Amino acid sequence: MTRREYDFYPTPDWCFEDLPLDWERFTGAHEPCGGDRRIVDFLQSKGIPTPYSEIREGRNFFDWDGYTDLILTNPPFNQTIEFLHHSLTRANTVIMLLPLRFLASIGRKQFNQINTPTGLIILSKRPCFVEGKSDNTDYAWFIWDKTDRTPRYLNWL
Repeated sequence: MTRREYDFYPTPDWCFEDLPLDWERFTGAHEPCGGDRRIVDFLQSKGIPTPYSEIREGRNFFDWDGYTDLILTNPPFNQTIEFLHHSLTRANTVIMLLPLRFLASIGRKQFNQINTPTGLIILSKRPCFVEGKSDNTDYAWFIWDKTDRTPRYLNWL
């Protein structure tokens, strides 16, 4: 499979709409990979102001030096560690949609030991990112929360 330019794979709505989170507890958010803005629009519909970055619009997340309550995103997998390093210094709560295999790699072992997720919401159904086809990969929302507003356990969606 040829990768899409900028690793642009829009997140299916059901993946974030059904997250078991109390959205009223978040005062603001930032979406590092704004894409087609479906996550931005969802968060704003919950009353959460959500500016975004989007490399295709010349708004590079790594140039953003703000701080926010929540970062919710589906980052390009080949840059996940970089996105996490930046996000964890820029938000109280970071939630990223990642393949479950993110937990299993020698290359990510040290990162995961130092930055162990506080919660994991596993998608029971595999999302389709391209033309209605699943990529046969299992995904989860990985949560790093400096507060007590998100599940501190394994959960299934």
